[in-house]
This record gives sequence, C-alpha cells and structure tokens, in this order.
Amino acid sequence: MAWSILQGDCIDVMASLPAQSVDAVITSPPYAQQRKATYGGIPEAEYPAWTVAWMEQAKRILKPDGSVVINIRPHIRNGQISDYTLRTRLAVRDAGWCEVDELIWFKRNGMPTGSPRKPRRAWESLHWFAPHGQPWSDAKALGKSSQWETGTHKGRAHRLGWEHAIHGSGKTNDIKRVSDVAEINVGRPSKSDSAIVTHPAIYPWQLAQWVAKLVCPPGGVILDPFSGSASTGVAAIRNGYDYIGIDAMPEYVDMSRRRLEATEAA
Repeated sequence: MAWSILQGDCIDVMASLPAQSVDAVITSPPYAQQRKATYGGIPEAEYPAWTVAWMEQAKRILKPDGSVVINIRPHIRNGQISDYTLRTRLAVRDAGWCEVDELIWFKRNGMPTGSPRKPRRAWESLHWFAPHGQPWSDAKALGKSSQWETGTHKGRAHRLGWEHAIHGSGKTNDIKRVSDVAEINVGRPSKSDSAIVTHPAIYPWQLAQWVAKLVCPPGGVILDPFSGSASTGVAAIRNGYDYIGIDAMPEYVDMSRRRLEATEAA
C-alpha cells in the first residue's frame, strides 16, 4: 500500500502521471463559487468546460475499466436551483463519457440548511462516469447477507428472474447488492484528526470508502484530484488501496500529509 499527496493544478499534475495507471477517481471538487475565500471558486458559466478539461486528463490516466465518481450538489439562489451541475453532466457526456448512474449520499444527521419554508436539504449526488457503460464494479462488496425461504419465495423469484438467489432447498444465504443510496452521517473529525484537520469542507472518509468498495478493485489505485482534507486518502489507507491526492493549496497538502501519516500509524 502506497500513498502520495501532490501540490499543484490537478490538470498539470495528472499530465505527469503514467497513462492507464489509476483504477478509480473519487472526488468532491470545489462547488461553483461557493468557497471563494478558500479556493477562489469556479464561475458557474465556466464550470462545465473546466470539468471537461480535468476529466480529459483523468481519462488518460484511468484504466480501461475505471470509473470517476463526483460528489456535488447545486445550490439554490433566488428560490431556484442552479443548473450548472446539470449543464456539467451534459458537457461531460458530450465529451465522450458514459454516465453510468447517479447515486445518492443521504446525510441522516445533516445540518438543517436551506429555506425554513422548504424541506431540509439532506442529500447530495454521486455522479458515476466511465469511458464506457460496463466499468469494473462490485455491487455486493457493501451488501449484507440475505436469507431466502425457498419454499416461500421460489414462485416470486421465478417471476422476477431471481433464480440466481435460489439454490437447493430450505434456507439459503446470499449477499444482496447494495442500494444506490449511501446512508452515511456527516460525522466530525476524530480526536486525533481534530488537531490536524483545518479544511473548511470535510466530507466523511466513510463515504469515500463506500464509493471505493463499489468501483475500485481490491488493492487498486485511487486518485482524488481535489484532495482537500484527504478523506479519500484515509478511506484508501484503511482499506488497502494505493492513493494519489492532488490539491492546489500548499497548506492543505501539508495538512493532508500529516493526516495520512497519522492514519497509517494508527
């Protein structure tokens, strides 16, 4: 297991990496103009072209069956949801990517943000892209055991085409496919992390772990071109993946390096 954190513009850094050397890109890029004080922000009008540009380099270093999973959700301004993520998805498709699926991160304990006259915003999207429609994935890596009563469910299984889950007689066990909703709390830094992590937009390493087990083969290489607080790196180290993180901000690169060193030593 190896990891590295590289500082610089992600397009330039990815251009220096070997072709077809990464199994999965798992990232939460800067949201359009939402964190100007920390990242400068990407104007909404420029966001689709900017995303297409960095994903073009991602495609070069991605293995043929690799995936890119992007965590993002648009904001609401003047009562209307912004369309920049929609335009970005269409631009990425036009650039030759296949949008394999849209997964959901449900934040059960999310902050009650948004208008008090509207439902609490409790979920974000995980947009799953790949060079083609059949990337490597393991839908049962996160699944739980499912026990079947063959006598009770055999007829229904036959009607619905579930014969693969029925074998023999009596009770049989099988692993269910994971659903397309990741129910993961927002979480807070651990005691050891709290002295290290100063990033303003931390997302839980458990979310990156959920995605990694779905789209990255065991022992594979994961890249996060917007490493931030290195949550994806923490998930990689905890689960035996190699990791490459990239961030434009030197202070976040230093912070991430300390966090990953602490995770590795734990």
